[in-house]
Amino acid sequence: MSNIDEAKYKKWFTLDSILILFMWSFLVVSETFVTYTILNAAISRGLEIPTVLLAAFVIILCLMFFINGMACLNVWKSIKQHMYEFEYYD
Repeated sequence: MSNIDEAKYKKWFTLDSILILFMWSFLVVSETFVTYTILNAAISRGLEIPTVLLAAFVIILCLMFFINGMACLNVWKSIKQHMYEFEYYD
């Protein structure tokens, strides 16, 4: 570990962190778009959506955001923990 360039590792780890944040943001936007498209199509066809179903959509959407966020956080932690051990950026 003595021959590892700390500045290089910090730079690439920062870029990986930005990439993980972008990936989570993309997942949030795409899941929101799919949910919006489904609800918009149902409403435009004149269907009345019950409040219970809207609440279920919101709960499921929030769960997806949370689960995706936790998965991205675990990837970030794993990279941070093992980047020197596996000489990840060399």
